[in-house]
Amino acid sequence: MGLDAVSGGAALASGAAIAWSNALAPRLARRFGWGSDGRSAATLAFCLADSGLARSSIPTVPGAVAGVALAVAGLATVEPVDRQPPSSLAKWVLVDIPLGTTLPEELLFRGVLTPALRRAYGARTGSIAGPAVFGLWHVGAARAAHDPVFPTICVTFLAGAGFDVLTRRTGRWWPAFVAHWLLNGCGAVLSSGSVFSSSDATAP
Repeated sequence: MGLDAVSGGAALASGAAIAWSNALAPRLARRFGWGSDGRSAATLAFCLADSGLARSSIPTVPGAVAGVALAVAGLATVEPVDRQPPSSLAKWVLVDIPLGTTLPEELLFRGVLTPALRRAYGARTGSIAGPAVFGLWHVGAARAAHDPVFPTICVTFLAGAGFDVLTRRTGRWWPAFVAHWLLNGCGAVLSSGSVFSSSDATAP
């Protein structure tokens, strides 16, 4: 598939996403004292804005160059998120995860970014690039949780690819949202080792 002369928006949005999640958002949260709710609101606002960027008509070469530069800068200056214990496991699973994690991510990645990458660079390339960006989005989170970074990228890449397939098969992004929420929610419950009234769970 030949590249459109103005297909750089998807690449630029991809780089911006990697830079936001790994470098900019954690620094802004620390600078302005955002708690988990503040970070969730800021990430939702970013994902909505980045979705618009992914749809925009930007010259291909400048967009791709700027996107790569943002991605490299974000990964070179990773700042782990300050992890705070949630007030309860119930709030974490029923509020923080669906509204603060899965909704912003699914709106951006499955709703807009991967489809934009597929349109811009072809189905095969876009289907790899979208999950790859999703995997790199989680580098800072892995560092904050003291999880191994490369396996985290691989696991989230595979999860993103699965969510992408589900979205294409159903023609809707919300089934991926539900699957993502269930996956993260089950992980939260299993990792906490506590009942829903506990205040000792670890924040996402």
